[in-house]
This record gives sequence, structure tokens and C-alpha cells, in this order.
Amino acid sequence: MILNRIAWTVWALIPVAGLAYHFGPGQRAYTEDRAGDLLAQARRLDAAAETAQETAYTAHLAALTARKTAIDLKTAESAAAAKSAAEAEDTAYTQAAAAWNAAADKLRAAHEMLEATGSDKAPAVRIARNRALIRAGSIAEGVGDLEAMLDTLSERGDASTPLADHAREEAATGYYYGARLLRAAGKPASEWREVSGQARQNFRYLAETGTNAADPKVAERQKNLELVLNLEQSDADDLQAKPLPKYSPRRGAEGLRPGNRPGKTKRPPNRRDGRGAGGVGDIEGGW
Repeated sequence: MILNRIAWTVWALIPVAGLAYHFGPGQRAYTEDRAGDLLAQARRLDAAAETAQETAYTAHLAALTARKTAIDLKTAESAAAAKSAAEAEDTAYTQAAAAWNAAADKLRAAHEMLEATGSDKAPAVRIARNRALIRAGSIAEGVGDLEAMLDTLSERGDASTPLADHAREEAATGYYYGARLLRAAGKPASEWREVSGQARQNFRYLAETGTNAADPKVAERQKNLELVLNLEQSDADDLQAKPLPKYSPRRGAEGLRPGNRPGKTKRPPNRRDGRGAGGVGDIEGGW
């Protein structure tokens, strides 16, 4: 009799245990599985965006060559070819931006799910989303969220972690793209220099806080700093003749104008200026 009672009690509790699992660990596992599916979709969209960006960059190089030829030859044929190349470039960059936005949308949904479950994967997905937004041309939105993320990391004492470095590097890259686009668009120096200053300060901080001078990552960050300095020191006509960085959008820097950027602070922990770095080189394609 006692055994029968125990058996019936256990049997009665099974639905309760099932509900507890469903609304507890089971719900979390389900959400993480859905996020995993979204991340798989995002990876495919990211690969498609990479291909679209490659096509856009090729069209950009072709448009630069056609424009130079038109300037040199000054013929109707060369002018028509330059116009056609410019139109093809605009179309290719529009398609690339749409591809990056599609990847960013999937990453946004995945990040929201992962953050809701407290997954340690959420911060990296957030950075990836902002990287896609910057490449799509939503530079201010991407950089602004990275700045907010850096503020949070700093408040909890994680300003010098690999995660923070990753976020800072993507933000600095966005600032560099934005400054170059603003300058190419003929905006006042007071506008593009403030934006390039953010890129310079952040790349300077990353280059100087590397733990191993022989680490290729440190050398890469130093090179990025030099590219920003080159942007600030180049003649405007020379800059117009050079290609954009490979992953830069064609447009989208307007939201980075002074006073228009979110975030508590726009400076890295190290407030030193970046003008002391030497070895300024050309802005190379593919960065």
C-alpha cells in the first residue's frame, strides 16, 4: 500500500516537473536552439554579403580607373564610360549594403535571444551585428552601440579585456570609414577631423596596450593608426584618387557629425593623442 501511494505521488508530480523544466531550463534550451538557427542563417548571409562587398569593391576600382581615364582623355567616349562605371558602382554598393543589413537583422534577433538567456555568446554576436551595420552604411548606429557596450564594460572593470579590444577595434574602424567618407564628400575639416580623431585615439590605445610587441595584431593596429594619420595629412586631391578601404560602405557617415553620436564618452581609457606615431604610409585597399 505504501509503495502504491509513493508511485501515485511520483506519477502525479511528473506533469509539475515537466512544466518546471519547460518554463525553466527547457525554455532556455529552446531559446538557445532558436538563436543557434538564427546564427547559422546569419553566417550564410554574412558570406553572401562578403561576396557582394567584393563585387562592389571591384566596381569601385573600375570606376576610379574610368574616371581617371576620362580626366586624361577628355573625350565623349571616356566620359560616357566613366558615367556607366559610376552607375555600376552605385548599384553594386546598394546591393552590398542590403546584404549586410540582412545579416545584421539576423544577428540582432540572435543577440536578443542569447542576451535573454544570459548566454556568454551574446557580446560577440552584438559586436558582429554592429560590424555588419557599419559595413551596410549605418555607421553611426553601429559605432554608437559599440560605444555603449564599451561604457558598460568599463563600468564593470572590463575595459582592458579581449572583448573590449574587439569592440573598440570595430568602433575605431567605423570612425575611420566615416571620417574618410565625410572628407571625400567635402565636409568641413571641423567635422571629419573630430571623427578621425576618435579613430586615431582608439587605434593608438589598442596599439599601445598590446602585451606582446611581436604579436601580428599589435603591428596591424599600429598600421591602422598610421592609416588614420595618413587620412588627416593627405592632400584632398590625392585622397580622391585612392580607393576606399575594401569593407567601407560608399555612403552613411552623416550621423557621425559632431554632437550627433551616442555614448557617454568618446575617448578610450588612454587620452593621449596619436600624432606621435611615425611611418605614415598610403591608405591601401582591402583594409
